[in-house]
Amino acid sequence: MVFERFRKKTHSDGPKPSKGAFEQVAEIEGQKLAYLHMGPREKTIVFIHGNSASKQAFEGQFQAVIDAGYGVLAVDLPGHGGSADAKDPASRYTIPGYAETIATLCAKLGIFSPVLCGWSLGGHIAIEMAAEQPDYSGVMIFGTPPVGPGMEHIETAFLPSDVGDVTGAEDPPKERLEAYISALYGTVQSVPEALVQAGFRTDGRTRSTMFAHWASGVSGHNQRDFVQTWRKPILMLHGADDAFVPATYFESLSVPGDGSGDTFQIIDGVGHAPFLEAPDAFNQKLIDFAQRSFG
Repeated sequence: MVFERFRKKTHSDGPKPSKGAFEQVAEIEGQKLAYLHMGPREKTIVFIHGNSASKQAFEGQFQAVIDAGYGVLAVDLPGHGGSADAKDPASRYTIPGYAETIATLCAKLGIFSPVLCGWSLGGHIAIEMAAEQPDYSGVMIFGTPPVGPGMEHIETAFLPSDVGDVTGAEDPPKERLEAYISALYGTVQSVPEALVQAGFRTDGRTRSTMFAHWASGVSGHNQRDFVQTWRKPILMLHGADDAFVPATYFESLSVPGDGSGDTFQIIDGVGHAPFLEAPDAFNQKLIDFAQRSFG
């Protein structure tokens, strides 16, 4: 049963915040954003979470990044986590809208040419950011098939899923949302309570607005074209047991990257959230990628 994965947790359970971690709030064009920033600004990794999640999803990565000498910026998307709900959902709750918001926050904090690290929806946002302004050091995505805007290639980019409809549902039944949250975190047997609560906290309009906008194809950069022409470091990680995305979709892409390493890698034994399911293996790949990207 789904609820077996949502046991009550004590404060000692789940991902641990990095030493010195704290949340801050910035205002971007009237939108209040909760974020966490630690370490140097000149070599920062920007973490972008997925649909119905929060920046806390990446707590298992923060200390490894700091120990490697890089900075961390993790942001709650509008309508998620500690960030406020959008006053203008139609423009803010879209992939281009999210991308603009995070790029503006980076500029406000003096973070230039970071590595973008995006999970699922966050990976689509990272691609949009780099396609709009290519002055980023590298793009690492996971659980993200480069597809859209529009419906072309959608059927081959995603697997049929019992809970896939929740991705774009504004007000799904409680049991459906529970099942969706469970599926997001792949093989994790006990989803951290903070991430469960993040799923329920999310403004449901983020799902319905984002999905309808991206499916319409009215704006946004072509993500297949981007990854097949991007000449800087790029890494697409894929959990072999991902319930949402098939490995075959990535194999249909021709991705040049910067020529210095593999652009597509599979992690065995994990699903849609490799950073939480296999943090040690994921962190090593992340640090290796950051070293390559920052030179």
